[in-house]
Amino acid sequence: MIKLSKAKVNIDIHAAIREAVQAGIKAGKQEPRNIFKQTEARLRAYPILKINIKEYEKDIEDLNIEQVTRRSKDIVKFTISQGVRLSPEEIQQAKILELEMKLDRDKKEILEIESALATIHGDEYENIIYLRYFNGMYTDEIANQIHCGESTVKRNSNRLVRKMAIKLYGADAL
Repeated sequence: MIKLSKAKVNIDIHAAIREAVQAGIKAGKQEPRNIFKQTEARLRAYPILKINIKEYEKDIEDLNIEQVTRRSKDIVKFTISQGVRLSPEEIQQAKILELEMKLDRDKKEILEIESALATIHGDEYENIIYLRYFNGMYTDEIANQIHCGESTVKRNSNRLVRKMAIKLYGADAL
């Protein structure tokens, strides 16, 4: 049997705790490259989210206007232990609630993206972001439109996306 001193055990425990904390911090932190790609994906999704919001609002309005006229005995929602029969009104309210949740989620995402866009407002090359991610233009098309070289478009696009990533993801983007 190996005998360890109390001091040696304490040192080993502290070292193990320190390693566990460092591993936890490292696991929780995303790679900057992934954050850059996620920021680009969020920017590309922005116009679609705006369309979704309009569609969700219209669908909610239509469901609120729609009259539920008949009851269906065929509509059953199952739980783990037993089936529960829902009235058409309850089903309609569930659909509205689901749409409201999607609407809130997309509105929150839009606000976050707009907050990130505000960080680049006034930048000389701000328009590159709108042309690339919202209008789907290619680098050469953007270069022709703003009268600069393709390398200038790429360099400034990357710089601006990184700046927005810091707003969206904080220190993980560094």
